[in-house]
Amino acid sequence: MRRALIGMATTVAAVLLVMAGLWAWQGAADWVLDWGADRPQVAAWALRSAGIAAVAAAQMILLTGVVTRFYRRGKFDTVVASASAFVFALALAGAIVCGFTGR
Repeated sequence: MRRALIGMATTVAAVLLVMAGLWAWQGAADWVLDWGADRPQVAAWALRSAGIAAVAAAQMILLTGVVTRFYRRGKFDTVVASASAFVFALALAGAIVCGFTGR
Protein backbone atom coordinates (compact mmCIF):
# COMPACT_ATOMS: atom_id res chain seq x y z
CA MET A 1 0.00 0.00 0.00
CA ARG A 2 2.78 2.41 0.92
CA ARG A 3 4.62 1.66 -2.33
CA ALA A 4 1.52 2.51 -4.35
CA LEU A 5 0.96 5.78 -2.48
CA ILE A 6 4.54 6.88 -3.00
CA GLY A 7 4.32 5.92 -6.67
CA MET A 8 1.10 7.88 -7.05
CA ALA A 9 2.52 10.96 -5.30
CA THR A 10 5.64 11.00 -7.46
CA THR A 11 3.52 10.52 -10.58
CA VAL A 12 1.36 13.50 -9.64
CA ALA A 13 4.49 15.58 -8.98
CA ALA A 14 5.92 14.62 -12.37
CA VAL A 15 2.68 15.45 -14.18
CA LEU A 16 2.53 18.84 -12.44
CA LEU A 17 6.12 19.54 -13.49
CA VAL A 18 5.32 18.68 -17.11
CA MET A 19 2.28 20.93 -17.02
CA ALA A 20 4.33 23.78 -15.53
CA GLY A 21 7.03 23.30 -18.15
CA LEU A 22 4.56 23.39 -21.02
CA TRP A 23 2.81 26.39 -19.48
CA ALA A 24 6.13 28.24 -19.20
CA TRP A 25 7.01 27.43 -22.80
CA GLN A 26 3.66 28.57 -24.16
CA GLY A 27 3.30 31.76 -22.11
CA ALA A 28 6.90 32.95 -22.23
CA ALA A 29 6.45 35.60 -24.92
CA ASP A 30 3.36 37.12 -23.31
CA TRP A 31 4.85 37.16 -19.82
CA VAL A 32 8.03 38.87 -20.99
CA LEU A 33 6.04 41.60 -22.73
CA ASP A 34 4.03 42.15 -19.53
CA TRP A 35 7.22 42.40 -17.47
CA GLY A 36 8.80 44.94 -19.80
CA ALA A 37 12.19 43.26 -20.13
CA ASP A 38 15.00 45.10 -21.92
CA ARG A 39 15.67 42.15 -24.25
CA PRO A 40 12.36 40.30 -24.51
CA GLN A 41 13.57 37.54 -26.83
CA VAL A 42 16.36 36.53 -24.48
CA ALA A 43 14.07 36.69 -21.45
CA ALA A 44 11.53 34.52 -23.27
CA TRP A 45 14.23 31.94 -23.93
CA ALA A 46 15.06 32.03 -20.22
CA LEU A 47 11.49 31.01 -19.43
CA ARG A 48 11.51 28.39 -22.16
CA SER A 49 14.75 26.93 -20.81
CA ALA A 50 13.21 26.78 -17.36
CA GLY A 51 10.28 24.90 -18.90
CA ILE A 52 12.65 22.40 -20.48
CA ALA A 53 14.37 21.97 -17.12
CA ALA A 54 11.01 21.26 -15.47
CA VAL A 55 10.13 18.60 -18.06
CA ALA A 56 13.57 16.98 -17.69
CA ALA A 57 13.15 16.94 -13.91
CA ALA A 58 9.76 15.29 -14.35
CA GLN A 59 11.30 12.59 -16.53
CA MET A 60 14.02 12.02 -13.95
CA ILE A 61 11.42 11.75 -11.18
CA LEU A 62 9.35 9.27 -13.18
CA LEU A 63 12.34 7.08 -13.95
CA THR A 64 13.83 7.07 -10.47
CA GLY A 65 10.69 7.31 -8.36
CA VAL A 66 8.01 5.42 -10.22
CA VAL A 67 9.56 2.95 -12.64
CA THR A 68 12.09 1.61 -10.14
CA ARG A 69 9.38 1.01 -7.54
CA PHE A 70 7.49 -1.39 -9.80
CA TYR A 71 10.20 -2.81 -12.09
CA ARG A 72 13.80 -3.87 -11.75
CA ARG A 73 16.24 -1.10 -12.56
CA GLY A 74 18.41 -1.81 -15.59
CA LYS A 75 21.31 -0.12 -17.32
CA PHE A 76 19.04 1.59 -19.83
CA ASP A 77 17.02 3.22 -17.03
CA THR A 78 20.21 4.50 -15.44
CA VAL A 79 21.47 5.92 -18.74
CA VAL A 80 18.18 7.68 -19.48
CA ALA A 81 17.92 9.06 -15.93
CA SER A 82 21.51 10.34 -16.15
CA ALA A 83 20.80 11.93 -19.53
CA SER A 84 17.71 13.66 -18.20
CA ALA A 85 19.71 14.90 -15.20
CA PHE A 86 22.28 16.32 -17.63
CA VAL A 87 19.55 18.02 -19.70
CA PHE A 88 18.02 19.40 -16.50
CA ALA A 89 21.33 20.90 -15.37
CA LEU A 90 22.09 22.32 -18.81
CA ALA A 91 18.63 23.85 -19.24
CA LEU A 92 18.69 25.31 -15.74
CA ALA A 93 22.09 26.89 -16.36
CA GLY A 94 20.82 28.25 -19.69
CA ALA A 95 17.74 29.70 -18.00
CA ILE A 96 19.86 31.46 -15.41
CA VAL A 97 22.27 32.88 -17.99
CA CYS A 98 19.46 34.01 -20.30
CA GLY A 99 17.61 35.50 -17.34
CA PHE A 100 20.58 37.64 -16.37
CA THR A 101 21.20 38.62 -19.99
CA GLY A 102 17.57 39.48 -20.68
CA ARG A 103 17.27 41.98 -17.85
